[in-house]
Amino acid sequence: MTLWPALLGGVGFGFIVAAPVGPMSLLCMNRTLRQGLSAGLATGAGIALADAFYALVTVAGFKAVGDFTAAYALPLKLLGSLFIAYLGLKAWRTAGAAAMPETARSGMLFSLLTSFLLTLANPATVLSFMALSASLGSRTGSSLFLPAGIALGSFCWWLLLALIIKGISRRLPDSFTRILSRISAAVLILFSIYGIFNALQ
Repeated sequence: MTLWPALLGGVGFGFIVAAPVGPMSLLCMNRTLRQGLSAGLATGAGIALADAFYALVTVAGFKAVGDFTAAYALPLKLLGSLFIAYLGLKAWRTAGAAAMPETARSGMLFSLLTSFLLTLANPATVLSFMALSASLGSRTGSSLFLPAGIALGSFCWWLLLALIIKGISRRLPDSFTRILSRISAAVLILFSIYGIFNALQ
């Protein structure tokens, strides 16, 4: 029975892949600081859905999707890096203002969609899922429970991160929270510059 090995393997892998600090982590942190827990969770949900999509592509063997991401890897990376730069500049501009209340439904949808599209713009993600699928063997690695586990594991990380950042922000003065928002926005911009340079190389 491949249900539990695939599900648990996906949960662990999804959590590990999401955990390293990168532009998406900074985006989730910045939105949690500035817009509230709901924005951070919506951002994490978008990332988890994109991870699940790429895992499903790998498991189901949708060769056309893999070929598309391989063929257009450069423009996808450039577009993703430019959009991260836009979000970083936007975060920097609003960092000096007072923190916004919990986002409305439209704001949550924007947070979810942008993080989903940004994660999809990183075709290297599908390579990591291909490696995972191969390492788990033909039966477990091709189970549809694997993408479900990856989505669950990824979202668990984003939930944990958003809760930690929200808890920290409640114990800090507003001035320090604004400084953290500025720092995360600046690092987002630096990540975007590095991404553009790396893609062109």
